[in-house]
Amino acid sequence: MQSQSPKPEALILIFHGVGASPESLQSLGEYLHQLNPGFEIQIPAGFSPSTISAVGFQWFDMVGVTEANRPGRIQQAMPAFDQLIKEQAESAGVPLDKVVLLGFSQCTIMSLEWLKQCSVSVAGIIGIAGRFAELPLQTPGCPIPVCLIHGDADQVINATQSQQSHQRLSELGINIELHLMPDTPHTITQAMYPLVTDFIQKVI
Repeated sequence: MQSQSPKPEALILIFHGVGASPESLQSLGEYLHQLNPGFEIQIPAGFSPSTISAVGFQWFDMVGVTEANRPGRIQQAMPAFDQLIKEQAESAGVPLDKVVLLGFSQCTIMSLEWLKQCSVSVAGIIGIAGRFAELPLQTPGCPIPVCLIHGDADQVINATQSQQSHQRLSELGINIELHLMPDTPHTITQAMYPLVTDFIQKVI
């Protein structure tokens, strides 16, 4: 969704979960674009076809994934993820400090792991229904604000993961907020939309 301004005010990169596609996040993208016509909204597809679903894409392979091997799989995908962020910003003509990453599920994991090792700063990171692969041990080099949103009835990634992430990032001095959504499973709901826009307005 292209900005209606000759020069976009900001770029919102929305990343889907495993087994999904950019179309699954179209309604969220359209909502953000209607509220902020000067923003450019991009929803990239995952790096490869999903190996656990007949449809959709993935950012890293989930077949046989464990707590032990998940970090390694993420690290294999991380250079391409970092390059994607920079290329999207350059293509939109938007400086990185006006870019917001908005990830769901598997791509919340990618976004949070990117935060731990990023060499450049973006305006903010929104993570919905996700987690760290491994909680950070030290303050990230780029103190990027973070917003975590999680349904308290999530049976795929338990909401305690976001609570633990919130606690650790708070201890490390990161500006972070956490929103737990009552009676909400592993999904993005319209009730989350205002939380997303409020955070974007704070950081842009």
